[in-house]
Amino acid sequence: MSVVATSVFILFALIFLGYFIGKQGVVQKSSIPDLSNLVLMVTMPVTVFCSIIDQQGKTSSSPYWQIFVGVALLHGLSGLLTFFLVKAMRIPEKEQGVWIYSCMLANNGFMGLPLALSVYGSEGMFLMALGNVVTNLVIFSVGIKLLTWHYDIKDKLSFRKMFVNNINIAVVIGFVFLLANIPVPDVADQLLSYLANITSGLSMLVVGLSLSRLAFREVFQDKKMFLMAAIRLLAIPLLLIAILRVLPFEVDELTRNILILTAALPTSSAQSMITEQYHTNTSAAARSVFVTTLFSVATVPLIMMLAL
Repeated sequence: MSVVATSVFILFALIFLGYFIGKQGVVQKSSIPDLSNLVLMVTMPVTVFCSIIDQQGKTSSSPYWQIFVGVALLHGLSGLLTFFLVKAMRIPEKEQGVWIYSCMLANNGFMGLPLALSVYGSEGMFLMALGNVVTNLVIFSVGIKLLTWHYDIKDKLSFRKMFVNNINIAVVIGFVFLLANIPVPDVADQLLSYLANITSGLSMLVVGLSLSRLAFREVFQDKKMFLMAAIRLLAIPLLLIAILRVLPFEVDELTRNILILTAALPTSSAQSMITEQYHTNTSAAARSVFVTTLFSVATVPLIMMLAL
């Protein structure tokens, strides 16, 4: 599981770099929303498109529908569970959306894909990429609604705006290319690859830049964030393992392992970009990404050992 430690170290190095350059004024705080928009509007849609068309010519012995249904149910059940928890714990209204988002949606793109490839090979990465399609649809629809919950957003979020956005358009176009087996010219493929490769690093830098607005001690000041991290990294994957073991029907073994890995990952870093874009709870979102990524270096190997 050294690949987990390596992935987390790289993500953390980028977060700390973002924090440092934010504190030094290399990037002005007023520019952070612009960088978030660059990720959300340009590089992330390209990354999603590339992750789908990269599956052209690849096959999997696992039934595809199980990963689609499994990831959708995982998001739905974990979101519902956290909704009741934040109400019972009386989490402040403007933090509730961050809590639900954080426990509901995992970093199965930037962290999940390389982990799945390293641990389960190309077929495992393919299934993780398929699950990531579902996650992206949820992030840029329900996720946006959660992160703007209890905020007076001037630009009201309609159903159309939640679902018709660059990310989801990239998903649709990607599947058209995949299912129709449309080849992408080499020049276009290289251009898209350059843009896609920007996303992971830039998104982590944005997390660090968001944190740079806070004094370092304030990053760990909210003790309840540690409880949220325990729910995200331990309670939800352990609950999933228990559910999978008592199901009355058989789930494909590789699909089962990819679902558990997805549940064990830290929270999706896209929330930092979304909160920057809509000017909502950027500090809570950045702390959530920071804390869950920090502890995932220990919890992900633990969960996967228990699963196996």
